[in-house]
Amino acid sequence: MDHDVVVVGAGPAGSTAAKYLSDNGVDTLLVDKEEFPRDKPCGGGLPTRVMQRYPYINQFIDSISYGSVTYSSSMRYRLVVVRDKPLLCMIKRKVFDHELVKVAVESGVNLAEGRSVIDVKKNNENMLVVLDSGEEVKTRLVIGCDGVNSLVADRMHLKTGDPRYCVCVYQEVPLDEAVIEQYFTDKRLTYIFIKILGLTGYGWIFPKKNSVNVGIGEFELSGTTSTTKHNLKHVYIRFVNLLKNERILPEEVSPEICRGGVLPVFPLPKTYGDNTLLCGDAAGFINPITGEGIYYAMTSGRLAAETALEAVKNHDASAVFLSRYQRRWMNEFGRDLISLGRFNNQWGKKTEKIVRLLCRDRKLARLTIGVTGGQLSFSKWKYALMLRYLYASIKDKLKKEEEK
Repeated sequence: MDHDVVVVGAGPAGSTAAKYLSDNGVDTLLVDKEEFPRDKPCGGGLPTRVMQRYPYINQFIDSISYGSVTYSSSMRYRLVVVRDKPLLCMIKRKVFDHELVKVAVESGVNLAEGRSVIDVKKNNENMLVVLDSGEEVKTRLVIGCDGVNSLVADRMHLKTGDPRYCVCVYQEVPLDEAVIEQYFTDKRLTYIFIKILGLTGYGWIFPKKNSVNVGIGEFELSGTTSTTKHNLKHVYIRFVNLLKNERILPEEVSPEICRGGVLPVFPLPKTYGDNTLLCGDAAGFINPITGEGIYYAMTSGRLAAETALEAVKNHDASAVFLSRYQRRWMNEFGRDLISLGRFNNQWGKKTEKIVRLLCRDRKLARLTIGVTGGQLSFSKWKYALMLRYLYASIKDKLKKEEEK
């Protein structure tokens, strides 16, 4: 056996899985087609629970946001939340991913960067991972952390079901810290623009230490046939110019220099097979309302590593044995993702009322921000959220009747 486990993809999921395995004495190879540091499409906003669960990443945090400003689609309603506790952690993926890889290597992981995996196939009771150099690596188990277009998922026939995606356009704009504080204060207030310019999604501004990440994302709704209804680059240019006209963004931000990306927004029906586990984007672990995925990537990587460790110790990498991984992630965060996925079609409906209610009912606002920001479990709090929304709607209706 060349390595006990091969992890394909060295993003947050892959690095976390490889680190945990190596920490527990498992001979692990981590492979990535890119050389580090490299960049990835990402807004860079992390829920605070990532820091709480993986405290070793605290040193890689770029800055912290202590509040948010949320606009309705017409920009008529604006919800401002400022707090003393952190709301979101901000990272730069080029730095963050590189540091996670270094942590994994320091734990004893074997790293093969700049090496593409071109095939994965069964070899009796084991697996062969074929690299672009022609080298074949024999292993007991493969953990696929290779993104939305996962080769591992494809070769192991796990890409089934009806996939849905989020398409985004964004840019990371360097700015002087004084300019950032002028526009976003020392609290580093994040900005969210619900269904701006007719998107079935939202726009964002994530201020960091010496840059801002500005972007828009549009979700493919269940039952639709196209990934996006708009030319997102054209919408993005309009979006940035609108924010500059409203003096929300400084004039230095040029919308012409932007990048795009695609994210899955619903888990695959099956994330395991003989000698195979899938994590992160490769498994479809993304918040289907916000598009955030790093918490799910790192947590699924950890859970996959725990399962792989048991498989190595028990000399059993069969699908039956590895099925415990699916139960683990389902108990950890799967119910939240599936419940949130049922609300994905809300992006196709009118949301002006929702933001108005959030502005008028602070308890509803706290619950909504807690659920979407990852501080609260949606599956545990959804009924409280729905009851509060009903209460706020009735109260809003009575107020309108009084004003007539």
